[in-house]
Amino acid sequence: MSRSMIILFIVFFYFSCQEDQIPKNHFPQTWKIAGWQSYGFGGDIGFQPITDSTYTYLFKKDGTFIKTIGLESTTGTYQIGDKRTHYNLEFPDADLVHSCFGNTEKLSIDDSKMLVGGSAPCDGAALFFSLDK
Repeated sequence: MSRSMIILFIVFFYFSCQEDQIPKNHFPQTWKIAGWQSYGFGGDIGFQPITDSTYTYLFKKDGTFIKTIGLESTTGTYQIGDKRTHYNLEFPDADLVHSCFGNTEKLSIDDSKMLVGGSAPCDGAALFFSLDK
């Protein structure tokens, strides 16, 4: 009996120490653009890395965010759903919105822990963001 308890404890300890697949709900969170990919009429051109941009999202604990592209910025509110893998952003106007959904951006965390958004659903580019630590 004690041997099986020890094995059970080791298995529990192993799985509890593995890195979480999804970023924790620690705020503020800053996501910086890492690249883009186009799937439109021209076909899949593959992931194009971006390393010299100031395109970021800053998610605050109070449910607001700041989106910055270069010297331009806008603010809005967000909600996180679906096991912390989907971010729904609401903008007060259409400034700096990259989406097919009016004043809303829908972002999700993919298998490589990148925040993905953009206008890919309407033949635009998918934008990939990495969590800035």
